[in-house]
Amino acid sequence: MAAWRPALVWGLASSIAALLVVPYLLSLLPGPPPLPVAALAVLLAVQTGATAFVLGWAGTAAGRRLGVGSPWLEARLRGERPPLPRSLGRVALLGGLVGLGIAGLDLVFAPWMPPALGGELPRPSPWHGLLASFYGGVAEEVLTRLGLATVIAWIAARIAGRRAGLAVGVVVAALLFGALHLPAAAQVWPWTGVVVARTLVLNGVPGLLFGAVYVGRGLEHAIAAHFAADLVLHVLLPALLA
Repeated sequence: MAAWRPALVWGLASSIAALLVVPYLLSLLPGPPPLPVAALAVLLAVQTGATAFVLGWAGTAAGRRLGVGSPWLEARLRGERPPLPRSLGRVALLGGLVGLGIAGLDLVFAPWMPPALGGELPRPSPWHGLLASFYGGVAEEVLTRLGLATVIAWIAARIAGRRAGLAVGVVVAALLFGALHLPAAAQVWPWTGVVVARTLVLNGVPGLLFGAVYVGRGLEHAIAAHFAADLVLHVLLPALLA
């Protein structure tokens, strides 16, 4: 089966997830958006979907040489009818625990964080958080694990072998994932060492865990873990603290 077929599915799913995250992004802005909301939504959906398709294509092709990818989706596209793995539930539970762990790490950084630039931190509603969780679970996993981690692993494996290559791919992708959150953090707090460290740790550590799940179980399991973690962080905890 051609690698573009699962990549197209993941690209479309990521595009939809990008549309869903728009209300959450708007709730973070201190003022009106730089573009009309409809134009912003279309731009984000097209950009995310296209990038996910390209990286998903490259990652699927590279992953077949490494034994990683999205096995359940590929089986469905081959005409098979595999049931959803029962292990998805266990992995989702693990993801929920990861979300609680991230919340705990956030409390560790809290005493040293500078005041927010807008005077107080934005507080998106649990409903906004639910919509944003689809972007984190689907789009970010396609871009980061299936795309970046797998392509980097394929390159590294040519030098150091499969196991080392996969480890390098997971670690580098997790670091890049954390670094990509720095511009958003800079919109909320002044640029300090604590802000940088918090951003890298709170995004890089779960990135390592989701990467391990991806290598061991496949992209569908990494999506379940990430989605569950985001539900805890952006839906459950905000609802409890409201």
